[in-house]
Amino acid sequence: MDGLANGLKRLDAAQTTDQLISALWDLRDSAYDEPERWSTFTAEDLLQRLTSELDDDAVEPAVEIPVPALGQALARALDPRPRDQRSGDQERRMKEQR
Repeated sequence: MDGLANGLKRLDAAQTTDQLISALWDLRDSAYDEPERWSTFTAEDLLQRLTSELDDDAVEPAVEIPVPALGQALARALDPRPRDQRSGDQERRMKEQR
């Protein structure tokens, strides 16, 4: 089975946070190893599909992901700035929360 199909299968079957993360890493590896298979997949596609799936009342997740954690992770993942430039923003937010 190829990396994309395997990652999607593992993602669909994930029951724990560790399994979810592992499946996402598999998909990341697939995107790295076979970029041509992912070349037409855009951030717009990801957000549209994710929103549609989460908005579907028929979907009942086996494990709930805290909304703040998912939101923060997606925000960080989609931030176009280099990671080292984002660390200052994170430190400021942590100080503001104290």
